[in-house]
Amino acid sequence: MSRLIPHLLACALCAGGLAGVASAAPPATTADPAPTAQQRPLDRIDTNRDGIISRTEYQAWVEQRYAALDPDGKGQLGVADLVQSPAFQARAEARAERLIKRYDRTGTGMLSRADFEAGQMARFDRLADGKDSISKADLKAAWRDRGRHGQGARRNSDAGQ
Repeated sequence: MSRLIPHLLACALCAGGLAGVASAAPPATTADPAPTAQQRPLDRIDTNRDGIISRTEYQAWVEQRYAALDPDGKGQLGVADLVQSPAFQARAEARAERLIKRYDRTGTGMLSRADFEAGQMARFDRLADGKDSISKADLKAAWRDRGRHGQGARRNSDAGQ
């Protein structure tokens, strides 16, 4: 059982993006006023706030997530169903908003090619630390240490090779 808990927690962290959209549970009240990005999904799963995620709590969370992906209640999902689900659409919209906020240097709410290229090249310059190139290993390390876009650790360190 002790080996299963870390695995369940890792699964919960990987699925955290949709948990915020799909969960109806209120945020946890903890002594820490600013829970980490990794802690928030765990707080949503731990509905009795005892610091332990029971099998029953985890099953309820899984059911909530699936219900958010399957609003028609058909019980089977294809690619088109997932793409059209409110949970996926909300996540895609939030990601698009973050992208524009990060790169829109003119404040128009639109992403121009010049703004995007300038932002990406500034990122390269920061990672290359004054050099003209960066190794794959350095890029993977930067993604692992700082997150792909500065938003937490990467979920799959082999992605993006």
